[in-house]
Amino acid sequence: MRGCRGVGRWRRAAVRARRQAMRAPRQAVRARRQAMRARREAVRARRPGMTLIEIVVALTIAAAVVAAGVAAFASITDQRRRAEEVTAEVMRAAAIRETLRAWLAGASLLPGEGGPPFRGIDGIRGDSPDDVLVFLTSARTPLGPGPVLVQLAIDHDDETRERGLVADIVEWRGTARTRVEIEPDAAGLDLRYLSSLRGEPQWLPSWISNTLLPAGIELRIVPADGKEIHPLLARPLLVPVQGG
Repeated sequence: MRGCRGVGRWRRAAVRARRQAMRAPRQAVRARRQAMRARREAVRARRPGMTLIEIVVALTIAAAVVAAGVAAFASITDQRRRAEEVTAEVMRAAAIRETLRAWLAGASLLPGEGGPPFRGIDGIRGDSPDDVLVFLTSARTPLGPGPVLVQLAIDHDDETRERGLVADIVEWRGTARTRVEIEPDAAGLDLRYLSSLRGEPQWLPSWISNTLLPAGIELRIVPADGKEIHPLLARPLLVPVQGG
C-alpha cells in the first residue's frame, strides 16, 4: 500500500509539473503583452499636448488665411464685374456707331416720288455745334426696313423724356413714328458733308438738296460740360454715302 501511495504521489507531482510547464509560455506571452502596453502608455504620457497659446496662434493663422481667401475672391469678383461693365459699354458704343453708320450710308432721295430733300443744317448753340440733319434712309430702323425719315438733333427741351442726341424716326408715307435716345450725355452735334462738284473734294458745313446727295458725311458728337462719352463715340464717324 505504501508503494502504491508513493507511485500516486509521484504521478500527481508529474502532472502538476507538466501543467506548470504548459502554463509558463502563456504567462511569458502575457507578460510581454503587458510590458508592451506599459511602454505605449509611457510614450503617450511623455507626448506633449497643445497649450492654450498654441491653440490661439493656430486659430489666428487660420483666420488670417480665411480672410485672405475671402479678400482674394472679392477682388476677383470685382474685377470680373468691372470687366463685364467695360465690355457692355464697348458693345453699346460700337452698336451706336454701327447704327448711325448704317442710317447715313443708306441715305437716299426719291425726287420722282415727291420724297423730302436731304437737309443738313449748320447751327450753333452757345459754344457747342448744334447741327440738325433730316434725311430719308433705306436702312433698317426701329420701325423696320426703309424708306423712313430720320432727324438727328440735340434735344434741348426739358419737358421731353429723351436727352442729348436724339433720333426722330417717321415712316414715310405712313403714320408710324418713334423717338430714340442715342447718347444722353451729348450737348452738341457737328456734321460736315463731302462734295466733289467743284473738282477737288471739299467739306461743306451744310447740305440741302432734293436731287443730289453728298459723297460722304462726317459726324462728331460733343459731350456736355462735366460729362464723358465713350471714346468710340467721341471719335468722328466718317461714312461714305452709297447714293452720293
